[in-house]
Amino acid sequence: MTFEVEQSKTAGYLKVSAMRYAIPMLWSANLVSNAHRVFPSICRLKIQSLWSGSSGDLPPRLCRTIRSCIALALFALTLFPGISSQAHAQIPNLVRLDNSRSIVDLWPELTVLSDPGDEFTIDDVLAKPDRFQNLRAPYANLGIHRNAMWLRTNIALSENAPLDWWLRIDFAILDEIDLYVVEQGRVVQHLAVRQREAFAKWSFAFHQPVFQLALQPDRQYELVIRVRKYFPNAIYIPLSLVRTSSLIKAEASAQFWRSLMLGVGICFVVYALFIAALKRDPLCIWFALFAACSTLYAAAYYGLANAYLWPNSHLFLPDLVARYCMLLRVVSCFLFVDGVLELREQSPRISLVLRSLAGFFALLIVLFATGLASNMLVAGAFSVIGTLPLLLLVPFVVRRFRDGDALWDWAIVGAACYAAGMSVATTMTYGYLPWSQLAEGVEHLGALLLMTTWIVVMSIRTHRRQRAAEVAAEREREIVAQLAIDLRHQKEIAEKASLSKSRFLAAASHDLRQPVHALSLFVGALRGVPMNTKGQRLLDQIEASTDAMDRLFAALLDISKLDAGGVEIRRQPFAIDAVLIRVCDDFADEATAKGLRLSYVCCRAIVDSDPILVERIARNLISNAVRYTDTGRILIGCRRRGAFVSLQVWDTGRGISPDQQELVFQEYHQVGNPERDREKGLGLGLAIVRRTVDLLECRLKLRSELGRGSCFEVFLPLADSAVTPLNSPDGDVRAMLTTGLVVVVDDERAIRAGMSALLIDWGYEVLAVGSVDEAIQRLAGYTGTPSFLICDLRLRGGENGIDAIEKLRTEYNESIPAILITGDTAGCGLAEAQTRELLVLYKPVSNGKLRAAMARLAADQSVQQKSATKA
Repeated sequence: MTFEVEQSKTAGYLKVSAMRYAIPMLWSANLVSNAHRVFPSICRLKIQSLWSGSSGDLPPRLCRTIRSCIALALFALTLFPGISSQAHAQIPNLVRLDNSRSIVDLWPELTVLSDPGDEFTIDDVLAKPDRFQNLRAPYANLGIHRNAMWLRTNIALSENAPLDWWLRIDFAILDEIDLYVVEQGRVVQHLAVRQREAFAKWSFAFHQPVFQLALQPDRQYELVIRVRKYFPNAIYIPLSLVRTSSLIKAEASAQFWRSLMLGVGICFVVYALFIAALKRDPLCIWFALFAACSTLYAAAYYGLANAYLWPNSHLFLPDLVARYCMLLRVVSCFLFVDGVLELREQSPRISLVLRSLAGFFALLIVLFATGLASNMLVAGAFSVIGTLPLLLLVPFVVRRFRDGDALWDWAIVGAACYAAGMSVATTMTYGYLPWSQLAEGVEHLGALLLMTTWIVVMSIRTHRRQRAAEVAAEREREIVAQLAIDLRHQKEIAEKASLSKSRFLAAASHDLRQPVHALSLFVGALRGVPMNTKGQRLLDQIEASTDAMDRLFAALLDISKLDAGGVEIRRQPFAIDAVLIRVCDDFADEATAKGLRLSYVCCRAIVDSDPILVERIARNLISNAVRYTDTGRILIGCRRRGAFVSLQVWDTGRGISPDQQELVFQEYHQVGNPERDREKGLGLGLAIVRRTVDLLECRLKLRSELGRGSCFEVFLPLADSAVTPLNSPDGDVRAMLTTGLVVVVDDERAIRAGMSALLIDWGYEVLAVGSVDEAIQRLAGYTGTPSFLICDLRLRGGENGIDAIEKLRTEYNESIPAILITGDTAGCGLAEAQTRELLVLYKPVSNGKLRAAMARLAADQSVQQKSATKA
């Protein structure tokens, strides 16, 4: 067998020598035959006759001799490389190791076992030396394989050759590697690496598979290498013999650049996740996934993942990790391109293609993980992956030419780099390009350049969006500011219009109230005139109409005063009991007429608030209860609630639904009155209550249930110090005051006539005059003191009722009970009237209100007289 091998080596040696010798000869002959083309400058010289032999000073024979010498010299020069190469020719598949080299590439001298079986052993391989043949693939690239492969070469050490030689394989994605060192047909050393073992169990500390050879000087060895992959993929066998110093230096340099590249990839992942969390942009998630898969793929490819990420685990095989990372990278790449170009809106068809491809590879990941994908499907998918990056250029180029945006130039450059890197890797996989470290790193470098350009695109895109958002926000702020200015202007106009309306209503109400007030007085006077049933019925209708107008004017008065801001709060401690008794007395007759029982529970609490405004609140709440309660009862009372007194008005009326409970406090809103029946009021009572409560800074609460009734509750603050309530006079005050002189001062003749008729009918003696001077003049003939003074606020000649009352009181030097009647709603002079403790009634004044006011004044006068008598 040894002789046959040597004979085969000798035959190969002769063939190689012949080829190395013959090629220079043929090249030199061709050069001589085409000398006039190769050396055009010579042909231009005067010695042109040397070659033609036709003209010149030299004889033709000498020219032929010189031409022959030149041809022989050229032939010798061309023959020298062949002779030189023949002198240095070696026996094929034999590598000599000496001190002259520290790194020796083995792949030029490798032979491969043709059609090996999975069950072959080293003995089977050594028994078949004739089955080895030269590599067909260029250099160390074996293309796509799955089964085991056997490689062989010969090495010889010189006598003084160093012994620290390592066999290095610059390809980490191999599942099994076995190295057999054979000497004279006997295995003297066997080294193995299994990727299924944890990295920490490897016998070497390098990231790539390396084997330390146990060699002896001046000996010849045969190296037999077995490699195996479980899944179809490319196999590169960049084998080299390296000395220890060169191995450490090369490992450090390679891992530095690889680690640097992986560090940049990790930075891209962190940056993308930061932008995704900061801007809430889902597009950054796809970029982060692409960068993470690319980084992890490179780490697994170069052996860094097993060394640093999971050194003690045997589950994460580099081949499997790289396989999953490649598939996930394709999915994230297509989804990122679809998102960054906004293809769903811009180009739906291209978007559908990209999303369909992403879905296909996502399904392939699931099939591959579950073991349902066949090896042919996996091999076909990875074959397609190498050509898919070319598709990335299409949407970017289309978008660039359609929009004219220079932003996409970055994406085009990155996609071109990535496509070039993947194309180089694919062609190298199929054996069309030789393996080299530079070509092997082009794929990862292309992915890194793609990520770099995508980072630029994302940054510019994010900056543009942020700038657009800022511009839109600034524009929105300007619009909002302008709308606020317009709204403020319109609000001022509306407020001015409302104030003008309120002032107009307040100013005009005096003139409007005068005839109504006179009508009310005449109606009251007619009550004392005997008449038949028909006349009595007509009088009742007239009185009902005047009462309705009275309520209408009272409501308009209150709401206009609140809107115009003409209500001044005068807080003082007072007994809530006195206010509620007075209000309940005013509504007692009306409640009785409807068949209702109006009850009041006495309360001794002293509150700190405005008594007039509190009385207005109570009147509106009780009036509302009487109007909307058909049967049952109405209960008014107070309860202590900490530092407050809760004024409560209960009724057994119709109740208010929850959706209407907030609306009832709006102007002109009435529950159950869609036809706007004026007999049910205007719907201003509760609106006045709400505004008055807000003015007093109190709290209003409503509890109601349909069909059972309602409870309105107002929380009033308790006074800090108690105030002694006024004692009620004994007996019937109305019966006590049926006689006496009443002075009426009003500049309207009709009102004087109506007031006189009403008071005379009640039993009083009346002095009705148009001015205070006239009153003083005519009172000179009376010996007694007037019992009451009733004055209009606005009199002619610049006079007013307040001054008139003061003059009359000064004239008699006595505090005569006085009533001030006014039709004004603007509040002018009312503060002064409150300061002087004058009772104010607003026109039109009903007969009942006037009689109640006079009775109240008489009661106060009686109490004062009794107090003075006791003193």
